[in-house]
Amino acid sequence: MYSLYDALLKQHARALTPVRCAQSTIAQLHRYFEDVVLENNLSALVIESLPLAAKRPARDKGRVRDLARAGCRTFFFVRSSDALNEFVRGISSGGANAPVLLQVAEQTQVDEHFLIIADARFSALLATVRRKGNESADGDDVVWTFEPDVVYSALEYLMARVTAEQPYQSAAFGSAVRSSMPKATSLQLTLSVTTKLAHLLQEQAGREIAVNRIATAIRESLELGVILQKTVDEVGTALKVLSCALRVEGETKEQALTYVYFNDGSEPDGLHRESITETLDLHCQRLRDRPEVIVQDGSDESGSSAERLPTAVVPLILHERAIGALQVTVADPARVWNENEILLLRTVADQVAVAVNHAELFAKIQQQELTDALTGCYNRRSFEMQLDKDLQMARRLHQPLSLLMLDLDRFKQLNDSVGHDAGDDALRRLTACFRQELRGVDSAARFGGDEFALILPQASAEGSLIVAERLRARIEQIEIPGYGNITASIGIATFPSQASARAELVSAADAALYSAKRAGRNRVCVFDTTPDALELIRSHRNPPADIAEHTM
Repeated sequence: MYSLYDALLKQHARALTPVRCAQSTIAQLHRYFEDVVLENNLSALVIESLPLAAKRPARDKGRVRDLARAGCRTFFFVRSSDALNEFVRGISSGGANAPVLLQVAEQTQVDEHFLIIADARFSALLATVRRKGNESADGDDVVWTFEPDVVYSALEYLMARVTAEQPYQSAAFGSAVRSSMPKATSLQLTLSVTTKLAHLLQEQAGREIAVNRIATAIRESLELGVILQKTVDEVGTALKVLSCALRVEGETKEQALTYVYFNDGSEPDGLHRESITETLDLHCQRLRDRPEVIVQDGSDESGSSAERLPTAVVPLILHERAIGALQVTVADPARVWNENEILLLRTVADQVAVAVNHAELFAKIQQQELTDALTGCYNRRSFEMQLDKDLQMARRLHQPLSLLMLDLDRFKQLNDSVGHDAGDDALRRLTACFRQELRGVDSAARFGGDEFALILPQASAEGSLIVAERLRARIEQIEIPGYGNITASIGIATFPSQASARAELVSAADAALYSAKRAGRNRVCVFDTTPDALELIRSHRNPPADIAEHTM
């Protein structure tokens, strides 16, 4: 048997023009038609067939309940596996206006979605169909009309269908149809639907613009913070919400990124921000186990708190794992989220997940370019960049800065006696000491081979000497299997008392390292500021041959 959609197109080909719409738009238009009945207290005949769903959201249940309470005669075409069955049976009281279920065969090859409203003052019809194996990402073809003749044809078709498929319901269905035959459609009521549709299209255009702006930000910037703030601002403005919050998880809780938009455009105060982030924390914990969309409508009666605000949360999914969440909240306690809004959140969440992936890849590439693969320390290039940056800050704040040059003693002998793998192990253990002994503002770089440079901002000569001695003693405790304990020599130079420029500072620290080597190794030496030593730095002469073997 034909679907209602096919039957109408066959009978009224000139009067009906199919329009392709997203499923969310069709669902929204369906609700606009129902709004005419509910807002104008029409005791209309309402016949619906909704797409199959094993679970119905609160908004669907609330609509069915509202239609029944409004005194409408309602009939629902459903399959036995649809969640609407149980709900409708739960609210049916056996009265004249109790919803009636008309069962559809499970094996049918089409999934119909239609709505017919018949009343003396208003008639409307919406119909679409989705066939198995013919799902389309860009939506479905839909027809709608307010023409009484077309609605009349639809009612005749459904009467014949119910008589053939469900004869035990045909009497009740036929009686309801005959008492509600469409006569005319009020222009005022029709305009109420078309006006809402115009607003819907306007809102969709605004949301598309928001999505495009976010996509543009993703294309034009690799700064994740810029992208995330742009996202919450655009989503918050497009959906006109109280707040929009976005969380991207990090390896630790402290590394997580959280960005918040507030409806008046200002930064939310501490109390508001804390409340928003606490709710986001709870949702993120839930999404780690079950990464699914969370929709909390104003009409959802499942909550225990009367003050709970309508909220929608969409997970950010990357490589089949939840890496964060996008959360929006509204102040209107009666707000019900529609499919278009959830679709927008899903689309934005997918875009953000891609942006996070790109940012992570870019960060890894940068990390590889700026760090030594073996030790994880800065490489020579990034050391020079960091030293320039730290020296500029030291000049601006009139603060000292110390540079330590460190070299493992007799490293070639270690490699020759126990192998290069043991040498690599020694270097990795050495850098582990750096992480344990240095501050967060300090920087460690592999200068070349077994030589390392350590930048200590805000450290005077006296303070850096304490750090260097502590580090030397810690290194002396490192034992390499088959070789024994290793030691290191360290040279120190301090800006601005011992050197006024980057090149001078590096040369001074290197000269101090030579002095430590020449004095017997496994010791710390501070740069000698005697006139001869200063002249050696300024002229950039090579060190004497007897100490040039410091890398051995």
